[in-house]
Amino acid sequence: MNKDKQRKKAFLELLKIKAIVKLSDTEKENYLKFFDSTYKDNLDTAIDNLKKHPRWSIIAGYYAMHDLTKLFLAKRYNLKIVDRVHFATIIALSNILRENEQQISEAITLLKKAKEIFDKNIIGIKPAELVFYLRKGKSEREKVQYYHPKMDLKEISEKASYFLNYIAIPFVKLIEKLNKKN
Repeated sequence: MNKDKQRKKAFLELLKIKAIVKLSDTEKENYLKFFDSTYKDNLDTAIDNLKKHPRWSIIAGYYAMHDLTKLFLAKRYNLKIVDRVHFATIIALSNILRENEQQISEAITLLKKAKEIFDKNIIGIKPAELVFYLRKGKSEREKVQYYHPKMDLKEISEKASYFLNYIAIPFVKLIEKLNKKN
């Protein structure tokens, strides 16, 4: 089975088991306000902790990406992630970007503008790679949030700056721009 079919099958299965649901009108305003606030809070926390607590900078940076993606999915597509949240968020974003050619075109335009805006931090990123960046954020967060025997705190400090400046912040800026369309 090719990757597009696997992605679509996973998305449909998540809908079927109600891990992804339609956001109700009665809940929508509070849901959007919550994720608008939390992604900004997480991004500020990531920036503030970069030097003193680099491990938490990576964790907060990923959660800024994750929460902003959930905001984007709710605001633009009326989708709410309720179960298997990290996996479901990645699959939903992947499905939306692959299924919506106009969204991809908007992302390409924004990426071209972003080249100038973000000091060349994201040169060459393609819209489909937004999903890669969210997955990468999740992976980096897991590496530093949970203990493993090869954990190197000095390496975490070096990775935190790179992660924040080249993955989390550019991802957040691009999704913010997509959220402002329409």
